[in-house]
Amino acid sequence: MTRRAAAITRDEFLSRAGPNIAKDTWHKPEVRPVEIRGVTALVKDYGRRSFLFRETWGRFMVARETVIFREIDGLPGIPRYLGRLDALAFAMERVEGRECGDVPMKSLSGEFFRRLRDTVLALHARNIFHGDLRQRRNILVGPGEQPFLIDFASGLRVPRDTAVGRILARTDLSGVAKLKRKLAPHLIDDEDRKLLMLDRLRPWKMRRIERRMQKKRAMHDG
Repeated sequence: MTRRAAAITRDEFLSRAGPNIAKDTWHKPEVRPVEIRGVTALVKDYGRRSFLFRETWGRFMVARETVIFREIDGLPGIPRYLGRLDALAFAMERVEGRECGDVPMKSLSGEFFRRLRDTVLALHARNIFHGDLRQRRNILVGPGEQPFLIDFASGLRVPRDTAVGRILARTDLSGVAKLKRKLAPHLIDDEDRKLLMLDRLRPWKMRRIERRMQKKRAMHDG
């Protein structure tokens, strides 16, 4: 698979980009808007983090996330991948939408959740798993109730017909079911109930670890 280069250099990006819209912490990339090929893009960039961090974790995360974006590029409900600037930054289309955490209860239709589930299943068909759909900020509601999945930093590329793939698939889909239970409980169906029941049956220790991770993410993200 070839590596796609964004049609912008780092110097051009730094001179033209808007301010960082992500929380400015030492361990997270900057996310800055810029126009690329006439498209409003977001560039995820580790370039201004500490030398040791950016040259190890930063390079690893950019390589990992761009592999995932190349695999799923073109799927409905996924921001378009616009290429790498360099080993420390890549660009994706900026999609307009509200985070699901800001959406009032019962304001989303069954069509939204059908599209969301179809998007998740399309990921899985390409052996990609999001891994963090329990975080409502990772799901946007776009125009016309089009769902968009963002932030694949926790994503994994695993064959879907393996035991690990099946566990990851169930984790993603139970995240969708939890979102529906939170925002549209009147739309819960038998498949959702099954996923939610299986989620409750996960080992207590695993659930405890996940809750701790969610709390840490919430603290880091402000």
